[in-house]
Amino acid sequence: MDEFDLIRRYFAPLATSPGADGLNDDVAEIARLENGMGLIATKDAIVEGVHFLSDDPLETVAQKLVRVNVSDIIAKGGEPDAALLALIWPKSRPHEQLEGFARGLRKDLDRWGAHLVGGDTTSTDGPLTLTLTLTGKVGARGPVRRSGAKPGDDVWVTGAIGDGWLGLQAATGALGPLMAEAANLLVSKYRVPEPPRLSFANVIATHATASIDVSDGLVADAGHVAKASDVAIRIRAADVPLSPAGQSYVDNARVSLAQLLTGGDDYQTLFTAPPSARAAITGATRIGEVSAGQGVTVLDASGGPIAFERPGFRHF
Repeated sequence: MDEFDLIRRYFAPLATSPGADGLNDDVAEIARLENGMGLIATKDAIVEGVHFLSDDPLETVAQKLVRVNVSDIIAKGGEPDAALLALIWPKSRPHEQLEGFARGLRKDLDRWGAHLVGGDTTSTDGPLTLTLTLTGKVGARGPVRRSGAKPGDDVWVTGAIGDGWLGLQAATGALGPLMAEAANLLVSKYRVPEPPRLSFANVIATHATASIDVSDGLVADAGHVAKASDVAIRIRAADVPLSPAGQSYVDNARVSLAQLLTGGDDYQTLFTAPPSARAAITGATRIGEVSAGQGVTVLDASGGPIAFERPGFRHF
């Protein structure tokens, strides 16, 4: 049973409000405000040894915690608002380390326009575990769901894909010896991901028919949109944006393009939009199309389908 089967079996039956969307999305709309805007909420957890390394600076761990939630809000066309923190602190860690964590938390909440309003703290004999509940505000249209993609739409993605996975490989030594400058650059992409700018939420709210943040891997998350929208998505691998570092590693056969497309930890936005919106969309790269059918196909430079061992990260 994978993560999504588990949710459908045990928790979706409990999600009876319309705003929960049957737990088929990353956010819920929890209220409609007097000014016509919608109040949405998301919740992500990060765990030591799973989402960050034990020796990662806690300042960057706090920043990552904020950003994995911010990416969900932006992908729905919203802007962050209030945050609640759950801190499950290992008894083996000195309390003094909380100073760096709090500094990183303040820095990123300020950057993304959010503020802390509450939470909970407890201790554990296990790993450092952190969760953030983040609310956001969306326009009268409401959050842009995964389920609105239509045949004929374009497929777009923000930023560069694969740097988060590359950064993890660099941090764990899987890429072999690296110059200090190159290693620091790559590792920083893993520790502190860079979601789309806040203003990009307006692009999503105005033009996107469906949207999702890329956390488990580009192919896997495109698959979630295809399934929720009951459509087929075709992606041109050559059009997927890579950073100079990512392109160099692929060109030199040190990593495969498939690894970058499925590695996850990108926290970019993948969305669909009608061709009529092309001229208005900036800050994203058009990488494919939506058609009738099901599933995701990724095409290589010759137009043939690429086979993947797995489409992305799996939690179960």
